[in-house]
Amino acid sequence: MRYAVQMLLMDNKNITQVAQLCGYSSTSYFISVFKAFYGLTPLNYLAKQRQKVMW
Repeated sequence: MRYAVQMLLMDNKNITQVAQLCGYSSTSYFISVFKAFYGLTPLNYLAKQRQKVMW
């Protein structure tokens, strides 16, 4: 999941691309695993991280 976060934050890849690169054939399953791990969906996680940078 750390690699997924890195790709989302730094490589400007979309969620489908990240899911595929992490070995998930289903984007929705990747999102559910991500949410179980971080407590947020990838989009919500990104929004929260970007808010931190702005402060």
